[in-house]
Amino acid sequence: MTKERLENARHLIEELREMQEQLQYLPETSDSTRGSMLEHPYIKRTVVVSGVDESRGGQLRRQIEKHSAEVRQEMLAIEAWISSIENAELRRIFRLRYMEGKSWQQVAFALGEHDESYPRRKCKKFLEKRKLPKMPNCKCYN
Repeated sequence: MTKERLENARHLIEELREMQEQLQYLPETSDSTRGSMLEHPYIKRTVVVSGVDESRGGQLRRQIEKHSAEVRQEMLAIEAWISSIENAELRRIFRLRYMEGKSWQQVAFALGEHDESYPRRKCKKFLEKRKLPKMPNCKCYN
């Protein structure tokens, strides 16, 4: 596991959130149709129908589903890697930083430290020191 891969996972999650937010701002379309009342006197009238433009919405939904699957796959791989860390403090550091997206300062406070460099140094030292097996390839990382 590399620092770049861990940092990339955080950006993948944010990218997914942004895509899901775009769904709320899809352009609307409207059209009208003619019809009549169901009962006598059968008066003709025009009915306006409006809604989300599904041609763009459907494409965006498919992109989100594909990206979401890739993000889940990458996050499961990272979670499995973090779970394999023997030291509980290091596991907490990695979870807080890369799974929960906390800043180094927030991680330090969660550990009872006041210096943000403490968890950053421990993380860096661990990544440099430990020879890790290669993780399965993930489409979102390649």
